[in-house]
Amino acid sequence: MTHVFVDATFSRLTYCDHCQGLLWGLVKQGSTCTGCGMVCHPTCGDKLPPCTHEQPQKPNSSDSPATKSLRTLQERSETPPPVRKPTTTAADFEKVIVSAAIHSSDPSQPVNEYLANLPRLNAQNTAKNFSRFVSRCGPMFSARDQLILLLSWDKPIDTSVALLLYCILCLHPKLMLLVPHAILLQLLITGYNKRFKKANEPTSNGRFKFFTSYDDESSPEYLRNMQNLQNMMGELSDVYDLCASHAHYFDWSSEESMRLFQGTVLSLVLLCVGVWMIPLQWIALVGGISVFLLNTRFAKFVMKEMMPQVTEMGQKHMETAVKWYTQVEKKLDDQENQRELSLYENQRWWSGSGFIPHMLSDERGLWSDITGDVAYAAKEELPAPKGYHWIQDNWTLDTTGPWMDDTLGLEVMVHPESGGWVYTDTHWSNPRKSEEESEKSVTRRRRWIRQCEIDMKYST
Repeated sequence: MTHVFVDATFSRLTYCDHCQGLLWGLVKQGSTCTGCGMVCHPTCGDKLPPCTHEQPQKPNSSDSPATKSLRTLQERSETPPPVRKPTTTAADFEKVIVSAAIHSSDPSQPVNEYLANLPRLNAQNTAKNFSRFVSRCGPMFSARDQLILLLSWDKPIDTSVALLLYCILCLHPKLMLLVPHAILLQLLITGYNKRFKKANEPTSNGRFKFFTSYDDESSPEYLRNMQNLQNMMGELSDVYDLCASHAHYFDWSSEESMRLFQGTVLSLVLLCVGVWMIPLQWIALVGGISVFLLNTRFAKFVMKEMMPQVTEMGQKHMETAVKWYTQVEKKLDDQENQRELSLYENQRWWSGSGFIPHMLSDERGLWSDITGDVAYAAKEELPAPKGYHWIQDNWTLDTTGPWMDDTLGLEVMVHPESGGWVYTDTHWSNPRKSEEESEKSVTRRRRWIRQCEIDMKYST
């Protein structure tokens, strides 16, 4: 019989039944026969053997009812072809890998099937799904209520058992692997007890339904579910509004964002150190026990009575901490904007005159920096550096040391006398506190300091 070919697209590697060549391409790689199912290249269709699939005989309108019934019985009595058991070989696995590589490189395929196949917005589907959800969300809210009652010591024995089990799980975390099996066994035992109210006596309905029947729209359970959904939506909206009201801390519109960032980094470091030093199971143990204890009636009453005082005290401490941090931050900013200028007064000893402000012709000036290479005007005439202004009215004498080399950023250990003078030799070296030490000092100098601050027009 003649083949009836149609264009076909294959999602995996497929080979021609005639030339055994690979069918290349992303779509419509080849042709397939609608009768026998043979696959080939479009050019190989004429070279294939005749189609072996027998075309179903069309019922003749002139056939008698007996003939039609006989033909139907013959078709039913035909034995189906033997089912071949699927076998997996290395070649099949290789084909799957190559097919997956080709399929993954197709940009027309969606990245995620679920997101690509989401149903469109439809008013009827919305109403239908909402009604279905309301009638089926009862177990979710029931589990929430049971958890709240368990933590609130509604049944002290049950809460004590839960607390004991929680402590055991915290001390032996590997037992968490048994929790799914324990839950499954609990469900099976509960189902068995509900299936048989008495020994060997089935319930009236004949079988146990783990999920309760759907609540009717006029039932009290349905209205209770509506109430729970109403309250849940209100609570989630309140949480969202609370988060939105504090969103300005995260948009860097004020200095609060930087403080929050610094506090977060600092707390993260402290938390990492704490987690590294304290085992996580002990942290979970203490935290869980605290949750159980804080939900007792005694603890709730104490917190209710003491909460205003604790809140006020915490707010005061927080304000104190913020004020201290603000002061520290201001000092750091002032240090960045302020500068301390050093000016050294130099004198040399002359016979008959003592130490006077008169230098040799080839040495440093009367006023200079610490090295003596840069000469300055007298302190009464020296202006502030360019871009700065003095924030102190007068120069201050340094009588304690050490001296600072502003160029190299190094400290020089000196011990000035009461007048601030440091005595040196003729080369301005070997500083000493007194001119009477070891040998006669012929030079001396002292340091004057004054604070200056950058002008705002230069800072901007």
